[in-house]
Amino acid sequence: MVAPQPLRGVRVADLTRFVAGSQATMWLAALGAEVVKVEPPAGDPYRAQGTERAGGESVLFMALNAGKRSLAVDFRDQAGREVMDRLLSRCDLLVENSRPGSLAAHGLDWESVHRRFPQIVYGSISGYGDVGPEAGRGGFDLILQAESGVMSVTGSPQSGPVKVGAPFLDVGAGLSCACGLLAGYIERLRTGTGCLVSASLLEFGLAGLGTVLASVAVSGREPGLLGTHSPLFAPYGGFRTADGWLVMAGAGSEQMWRRACQALGLADLPGDPRFADAAARVAHRDELTSRIEAVLTRQPTEHWRHRLDAAGVPAAEVRGLAEVLGWPQVAALGSLQPLRAGANGAGGADAGYQVVGPPFRLDRTVLTYPGPPPALGRDTRSVLGELGYPPNEISRLADAGVVVAA
Repeated sequence: MVAPQPLRGVRVADLTRFVAGSQATMWLAALGAEVVKVEPPAGDPYRAQGTERAGGESVLFMALNAGKRSLAVDFRDQAGREVMDRLLSRCDLLVENSRPGSLAAHGLDWESVHRRFPQIVYGSISGYGDVGPEAGRGGFDLILQAESGVMSVTGSPQSGPVKVGAPFLDVGAGLSCACGLLAGYIERLRTGTGCLVSASLLEFGLAGLGTVLASVAVSGREPGLLGTHSPLFAPYGGFRTADGWLVMAGAGSEQMWRRACQALGLADLPGDPRFADAAARVAHRDELTSRIEAVLTRQPTEHWRHRLDAAGVPAAEVRGLAEVLGWPQVAALGSLQPLRAGANGAGGADAGYQVVGPPFRLDRTVLTYPGPPPALGRDTRSVLGELGYPPNEISRLADAGVVVAA
């Protein structure tokens, strides 16, 4: 089945770099939008960063820019600003995640763009949001994991505060922005006028902590560092087994709690006043964990996972990432898309690699990226030609260093 392309005909000016913005625009490309990645002549900084490479290009860049076109232009130059004006006159969306205020000098901030090109829906991703005393600060995933409170509940007393192992605030802010852009675009179809869509790492962090923050607001108590455990439920976390770890969500309801006890051979626990309800189990979490692990450490993880599955209690082993790449469930979802680095895009040598697809499907159809990430300036000549520049003018701009044309 051919993948749906609901955004076919939508043109996006992608002024993003690093993770959050690039992730948002790559998902738009998978939905059929034409995404023109606007890069400085030196390229997106992620082209040169990271430790792994595919076809000579950074895997960081390759993982975040599939399916895009590359227009390399110096918009600090007057001629480069004219290129940007022509491009924006034909765009529906603009997405950026620059330091707040840094694009104003180039006429690419929201107010300037909206005044000249009112049709554009403008997506802006920042660390702290676009208002408030911290709005002008730049922000990275690590920094906002700390500032948002995520790290205050991640880790253990032994480890101290720990960051989540992947840049989930970056990815979440990108997803938030993409969602807002789609809503803004629908509104523009009604009104003819674009709007500003603001997303931030801080706001996504707060959203992720929503139930925890609501509880703290009522109780006034900090949950603290609970390792894999939950501040609201027990048993709900990681437990030692004979050969490793089992993650169990045995407190989704009181019925589930009783089923978990039966499956573990601990039928006496529901009658113990220390474990009689959710509040009591959370208050006596250490004693509960000791009782459960005394049983779990008698058998391997797989034994207990099957028993809990049979009892209708969610449980899982902790998979390594290499194992996840080969997991049949991931293959069934079509979550990994093979691409060729260097064949038609970035990278100087032909090499295969995989990129993670969008975390959703339409009509049960896997959404795919229309091609590999672009080489720097790969599409400069074609984009400028579409904007009305004749070949000799494009060559003049390239000779002057205003654009890079591969």
